[in-house]
Formats: sequence, C-alpha cells, structure tokens
Amino acid sequence: MNTPLSHFIPADPVAAQLGPQHGYAFDGDLVTLNAQICVVDSMAAASLRWVLQLWAEDTLVASADCSGLQTDHNGNAWVQITTDALLPAGTSEHAMTLTLASDDGSGLRRCDTAGYPRSERFCLPRIDGSVAYALSDAHTTLNADSIFNPRPADNLSGSLVLELWALPEPYRGGAFNGILIGSEALGQIAGQCAIGPIQATLPTCTLPAGRWLLTLMLREWTGHGYLTRDYRSFALAVDGPLPASAAVADSAVEFTASAPEGEVTETPVKTATASPAETATVPPTKAPAKAKTESKAKAASTEPTPKAAASKKVKVTSAAKASPAAAPAPAAKPAAAGVSINEADAAVLGKLKGVTAAIAAGIVAGRPWKSIDDLSKVKGIGSKMLDRLRSQIRL
Repeated sequence: MNTPLSHFIPADPVAAQLGPQHGYAFDGDLVTLNAQICVVDSMAAASLRWVLQLWAEDTLVASADCSGLQTDHNGNAWVQITTDALLPAGTSEHAMTLTLASDDGSGLRRCDTAGYPRSERFCLPRIDGSVAYALSDAHTTLNADSIFNPRPADNLSGSLVLELWALPEPYRGGAFNGILIGSEALGQIAGQCAIGPIQATLPTCTLPAGRWLLTLMLREWTGHGYLTRDYRSFALAVDGPLPASAAVADSAVEFTASAPEGEVTETPVKTATASPAETATVPPTKAPAKAKTESKAKAASTEPTPKAAASKKVKVTSAAKASPAAAPAPAAKPAAAGVSINEADAAVLGKLKGVTAAIAAGIVAGRPWKSIDDLSKVKGIGSKMLDRLRSQIRL
C-alpha cells in the first residue's frame, strides 16, 4: 500500500524542485506527466533516484521514474513521461497534486509539490440508483437499479463485475483487505448505455467472528487486472460469525441503500426469501449478461470474464426499477398423499427430507410437472433421491 501524500517526509536538503511549467493530461487509463525540474545541487541530484507522482488527494494515481536528469545551461531538466493511471473509484471530485520525490536508498522523500485549481471527476462506469442485499441461511441476494457507462458512445467498457465484500474497516477507495462474499459478471457496456435492474443470487454469507462492513464494488477489467470503478458502502455493520443460528434462519434480513455515494444508511426489514423463479440456480459457467446498448459497440474485447463466485441468475432489463418482492404466500398444507410439487411453495418443499433451498427453487421454477419422474430434470435430484421423495410428494 502507498504512503499517503500527507504522510510524506520532506527531503532535506532539497537537490531539485519543480519549475513554473508542469502539468498532466489523461487519455483513458493513461496519463502524461510533464514538468520543468530546477536542479539546485547537481552533484547531489546525480546520486538520487527521482520520481514524479500524480495524486488525487491521498490516492496515488501515477508514478514515473525520471532519474538521470539531464539539465540545460540554466540548470533545468525537462521531463515528459506517459504512464499508467490508476484512477480512484467513485464519482467524487478530486483535487490534483503533482509531486517531485527523491530516494537515496532509505525511501521516497518529498522535494516539491504543485497543486492545480481545477478538480477532476473521472469518467468511469458507475452504479446508479439504489442497491440492496439480503442475507439468509440459503444464499445472499443482491440488487442494483442500474450500471451506467458515461464514456463516449464508441468507448466499450472492459468486462464488468459486481462484487460484495466484507471489510474490517470502512472502504474509502484504493487497496483493501477483506472477504469476498460473491460476484456477478455483467459483461461489457457500450458508452452512454446502461443495464439494469440487476438481480443476483450469491453464496451464503460466511464470516468469522467480528464486526464487518459490507461494500458493493463495481470493478472493471484493465491491463492491471480488475480495478474498482465505483462502490457503495453499507453503514450498518454485520456481526460474525455467520451464517446465523437455525433459530433465525427462516427469514432473511434485507438492507437497502439509495444514496449516490459514500456511506449510506439502510433500514433492516424481515422479508421472505426471493421468489424461486428469480433465484433458480444455473451452472456457474454461464455467459455474462449482455448489455442493452443504444449504439453499436466499436470493438469486441478479448479480456477474460471473471469466474463466477456461485450459481446465480441475473435479470437484465431496461431502466425500470425492480418491483418489490411479493408478500410470501401461506404455506401449503400437505395432502394425505404427500406434498404437491405443483402447488406447494418453496418453503414447504424445503422441509422435505433431502431437499435444499436450491432444489426447492428448481422444483418451483420447473412447474407445471406432469409426472413425478420428471423431477429428475431438477439439478440435485438423482434417481436415489427421487426414490426417497416418492413417498413424500404428489403432483
């Protein structure tokens, strides 16, 4: 992790400093740094390693080695370097600072800094609208209103993925340590286009003891791997260990966030598990959801798609908001001959011996059933399990 700009130790004595001419220019994920460097002590400067750095407040955006300063007859060295830019996540504006640092072998020390009057707001894929997650003993559900690519119409994003993380400390952008709960691949989005609403089923939230802060991150594939482009932090902490005890496993707890950025508040409500038709599991190797575009994509990407963290289904539609989950139907009463696979809800089916929540969802999603034998089409039901279920169920 980089030392924040505010924590840099000033160099003493200073062998070189920034001249009056300097600047930077972004081109996508690249930035060109240029600077006039005034060498004060040429002998001392020759023995040091020199680095130009561009900062967005306390986030290091770019760092370029400019050792071996070649000076003119006035003692000025002119440097212009194009390098990778690691843009800060989120939609906030950032005050920019150019720093000249030197290293004598004991670490970088700040020699000079120059600020710029214009703040930068980076054009990155972002999360629009509200986001929410719901925890249950069977799985974690995730909802987001919309994902938008604000870049020009001919600028196709890299492969995008939504990731839900549990962190020990509030996330402020940059590097982090935490536990990945699950992810949902979104594919690529053309510039000026959006996809949504997003609905995904992630693995059961499993956390060790302690207090955890959940953060939803939108990450994009680049030459540096996946980089965080936007995020939403849920202010209400989750106490581990999880999953919760069976005594509270019959209901889920849902958290919703609607603030545009930063930490948000959420109201916990007890809700039934999402409709099985929307959460039926599919093989984890499914293709990423296709973006609904308003213009033709300029080029196809050869970037890899992130490995799915769990079996899930994404509902991708136009900009309409996802409707609230319907109230849970009352549990069907088993008939004398057994539980009806065409009438009982997932909660009742899940109480049958050997039937998991995922299998119950698959049974509901496959209706109507014309014969008991057809249940072998549901993932997780083999011939042996089907034989055990025959005495417990009916059409």
